[in-house]
Amino acid sequence: MSFSYKEQICRWAWYEAPVVGSTNDEIKKWDKDRFPVILSAVKQTGGKGRRGRKWQSVEGNLYFTYSEEIEPSELSRFVCLIGLSLAKTVIKLSLKADVKIKWPNDVFLAHKKLSGILIENISDNLWAIGIGVNIKGAPQIYDMPYQATSLADNGIELDRIEFLKAYFKQYSRDLMVYREEGFGRLKEEWLSLALNLNQEITIKNDEKSQKGMFLTLDDNGYLILKTEDKEERIIAGDLFIS
Repeated sequence: MSFSYKEQICRWAWYEAPVVGSTNDEIKKWDKDRFPVILSAVKQTGGKGRRGRKWQSVEGNLYFTYSEEIEPSELSRFVCLIGLSLAKTVIKLSLKADVKIKWPNDVFLAHKKLSGILIENISDNLWAIGIGVNIKGAPQIYDMPYQATSLADNGIELDRIEFLKAYFKQYSRDLMVYREEGFGRLKEEWLSLALNLNQEITIKNDEKSQKGMFLTLDDNGYLILKTEDKEERIIAGDLFIS
């Protein structure tokens, strides 16, 4: 398979392929001496979302994975940080855009899903962060209670590489804030964009379904759910409107 080196973006070496099955799967095969890296693809034939869902490939959209060193104790904070950086990238493109983050890190634009993130372990503290952003067109979503949208659908015209570079500039700034100041400031920014905050929601995971009010995030990035008799910390799951 052909991977062409493009340039250095911040601290990552950026490579691109015309077509791959999954950028996450490909980057996990690479020699670790090449990291930190970004791998983007013009087209994915086997893109993946969370919980085994498929991520559809639409021409002109952005598909990429990058490597990051993350301590296990920081992973939930990084999940929120990555989604926040993605949302802020969209906001900078259009200040009037209605951008929200659905916990833990799906970015919504005008009440429809714009992007998805899949984080998978490579080895030890090394992680593959896969991101798909609908730049030119929105795929059809059949198994979820919401629709998809694209930047183009909302009058935001740019190509996928412009967005890629803008994201890494924003992510690098936010990561610096996190390293220098901790999670507190970024958590408040995240909450200011949170979808369904202070509303009744349902959280579903492989084990159970829970209903309650979405109160806040804790300092680890876990969702705090107020049920009838207590407050619970939710580490992982899918969020739905009750």
